[in-house]
Amino acid sequence: MLKIFHLSNKPPFPLKDGGCIAISSILKSLLLAPQTEVFHFTLTTQKHPFRLEEYPAEWRAKMTIHAEYIKTKTNIFGAFIQLIKNKSYNISRFESKEVEESIKGFLDGVDFDIAILESIYMLPYLHLFKEKGIKVIVRTHNIEHQIWEGMSKNSKSFWKKKYYGKLAEQLKRYELNTLAQADGIIAISEEDAHFFQANFPTLKIKTIPTAVKSNYPIPDYSKDDFYFLGAMDWKPNQEGIKWLLEEVIPNGIKDSSFHLAGKGLKNNQYKHPSVQTYGEVKSALEFINNHGICLIPLHSGGGIKIKLLENMAMGKPIITTTEGVRGMDLTHEKEVLIADDPIAFTKWMNILHQDKDLRRYLGTNAKKYVQTNFDETRLTKRLIEFIRDI
Repeated sequence: MLKIFHLSNKPPFPLKDGGCIAISSILKSLLLAPQTEVFHFTLTTQKHPFRLEEYPAEWRAKMTIHAEYIKTKTNIFGAFIQLIKNKSYNISRFESKEVEESIKGFLDGVDFDIAILESIYMLPYLHLFKEKGIKVIVRTHNIEHQIWEGMSKNSKSFWKKKYYGKLAEQLKRYELNTLAQADGIIAISEEDAHFFQANFPTLKIKTIPTAVKSNYPIPDYSKDDFYFLGAMDWKPNQEGIKWLLEEVIPNGIKDSSFHLAGKGLKNNQYKHPSVQTYGEVKSALEFINNHGICLIPLHSGGGIKIKLLENMAMGKPIITTTEGVRGMDLTHEKEVLIADDPIAFTKWMNILHQDKDLRRYLGTNAKKYVQTNFDETRLTKRLIEFIRDI
């Protein structure tokens, strides 16, 4: 029996964002695998409260679950102190003596074989497992410092550019120093894996993307309006939507509309002639099915975008950017449309709005791509083989 301690930076349920989906995916794989015993320890925050009833009943029956509250809300004073110390403020928000003591208590009671840490934000607790002789795998959702480098590069504010650059520098130093202490790394994309292999040549590194459900009904390709659904408390999404509204469609969309929804979005937040805002929707599936063309205008972010995969799995036609498809071997004008400047983005919006056959062609190819590359059974097998090899 393989005893696995799974440490998560937030509860996977409800499935509020791409991170939650990625966490739920690996948990499902661990529970599907034979001869595994899973202990799931999750942090819970003001943004991501823990609700046990949100976990599927069959999951609750198969694993032990424990949640520990931690205050991660950003504040100017805390950020300033870490800036003076030249330490990563991003990481410090997830450090807690109470969490550390709680983990120690569980490790004293059970002999675990392996620990899986979700994201670099759980690295402050890596030493607890190493002290007990437990092998540690870190699952990296992104190369985090690259996200902040991208935001620094794209920021038009001098002070934001400097501050984001400093955060990126501190985060990179921490990321590289602490990841070196792990026994293995699971990367979500091949591009991320190449980065880690170059920096940690002696570590075992494996690319295991997030498994994605794809048994959705064929969408209605007669729908020709535009939509975006994503966590609007994530800075890359905020920047992407700002770019779209101010530079791509500043005067609106002729004969169409743009429907915007997501966690952290207020109703009527954007005053724009073509935008309708919905805030956080109860059913992502229903929202996506109600609209036609998915826009993912990202210019920073890193890693594979789970929301991109979800929309592809549902067979939706998508216009995105080079950053939006980063980490995936997608072909422009086959599975998705890719445009990085406002003129090209506007051009493809106009073409796709008018061409039902192109919407169907892109959506069908996108769905096939997900079915071929993100199959749950195959990825579960790869995960368990990697764990046993550590």
